[in-house]
Amino acid sequence: LDERSSAFFALGVAKATGRPVAVATTSGTAAAEVFPAVVEAFMSRATLVLLTADRPPELRGTGANQTIDQLELFGRYVLASVDAPVPGPNGSGDWA
Repeated sequence: LDERSSAFFALGVAKATGRPVAVATTSGTAAAEVFPAVVEAFMSRATLVLLTADRPPELRGTGANQTIDQLELFGRYVLASVDAPVPGPNGSGDWA
């Protein structure tokens, strides 16, 4: 139904199977909705792989729709976080 319930569903699958489960969300507050399940996963040692969209760096902090600071959004409750580059026209992160 929403990001929060999908994250808790994924957590249940991860706990039942012992395998990592992916959760995909759009940007901004949608990514924040999965935070409670992220904390539960961390505390129970279940693995969730979070794939969250974000606005390009030049639109962050400008008041654009669905933008919040997603860098380090999940704090110490994740083992790693990657801010992937914006894809370039050739599929890489390079626009040159």
